[in-house]
Parts: sequence; structure tokens; C-alpha cells
Amino acid sequence: MNQDSNTQRRLELMRLIREENHNNQQRIRTREEILYGKSGSYSSSDEYGYPLSAAEYSRPEEGVHMSSFGLRLVIAVLLFGIYFFCRGQDLSIGGITAAQIETAVNAQEETKLVDFISQFPDILKSK
Repeated sequence: MNQDSNTQRRLELMRLIREENHNNQQRIRTREEILYGKSGSYSSSDEYGYPLSAAEYSRPEEGVHMSSFGLRLVIAVLLFGIYFFCRGQDLSIGGITAAQIETAVNAQEETKLVDFISQFPDILKSK
């Protein structure tokens, strides 16, 4: 009977060690998710019911992080298409013609070029 008792204690000890090992691995994974931004699900406790610490549980709200590049590209293509169509058909939208747009863009480019060149006075003196 003493041997059965020792065997049961050893089995219980092995189970507790495995449970603690699993708990430690879960905490490490959770901390890696927090530190390195790895994706995964956060929960308030692991499968054994041990609560996570406040640093492990609290995290910033995750939303869908989308770049606005695609939207800006679509808008730019649409605007260019409208401009090109108006230029070809000689139309105006809201009283603005394609020629007025071209004039405004050319004036803006010239000012930017002059501002850019004025930053380098050595280049202007050598000419």
C-alpha cells in the first residue's frame, strides 16, 4: 500500500510539473505577443484558469489597420480620368476647365522649383 501511495504522489507531482510547464509556456507566448506584436488571441486566463498579470491582460485596442494608399490611388485615378475626359470633350465641372487646372498645376510646379533651387545658393552663383 505504501508503494501505491508513493506511485500516486509521483503521478500527481508529474501532473503538476507538466501543468506548471504548460502554464509557463502560455505566459511566455502571451508576453511575446505583447512585446513583438505577434498575432494571437489574448485571454484573461489560460486553460488551467490562472489569471494573467495586468501587463499581460491589458493591451491597446486592436482595429483593422489598413493603409489608405489604395483609397488614395483610386481617388487619384478617378480624378485624373475626370480631368482627361473633360480635356478631351472640352467640358467644365463646377466652372473649372481643364486649361485652368493645367495653369494652376504649372504655376504651382514653378514655385516649388524656384523654392527648391533657392535653397542652394552656391548653384545659383556658379551660373
